[in-house]
Parts: sequence; C-alpha cells; structure tokens
Amino acid sequence: MNWRYLLAGTLGLALLEAAVSSQASAERAGGLLTAIAGVVEHVLSPTVAAIPDRRKHGGAAPPADTSTAPANSGGSLLPATWTTSASALYV
Repeated sequence: MNWRYLLAGTLGLALLEAAVSSQASAERAGGLLTAIAGVVEHVLSPTVAAIPDRRKHGGAAPPADTSTAPANSGGSLLPATWTTSASALYV
C-alpha cells in the first residue's frame, strides 16, 4: 500500500470526525447530504427534461396553427404512421 493513500485516508477520516463530532455539526452535514441528494434526484428524474423545450415558453418557433394541421397530428413531429410504442414493435 502506498503511504499517500494511507495519509489521505487518515486525513479524510479526521475531517469526517471533525465534521460530525457534535450534534449541530452532524445536523449540518446531514442537511448538506440531503441537499445533494435532492439535486441528484432532480437531475436523474425521468420527468425532468434534460434539454428544455423552449418552443412552449416563447422560444424562436411560433406556435403551431391547428386550423391547417391534420386531425390526428397531435403536435408530433413524427409521421402519423410511426409509433414509439413498445407493443407495436413486437407484433
């Protein structure tokens, strides 16, 4: 084992002991970990878009005119014959 890893581990454990040695500091460290977990949960959430759709919020693209669109378009950019359903792939 390299002495650097031993020194780094000892220093890390000493810092952890100093951070959680009292009840108040343990609560602060727990609050920090809770905040980090909230950010990670938000980033990995499947309901949050990784790239926001700016067209819905006044972006560069004008709103679609529904009077000239086909009845079954639904605002999709895919042709009406295409599907993303998993059940349609295994028919």
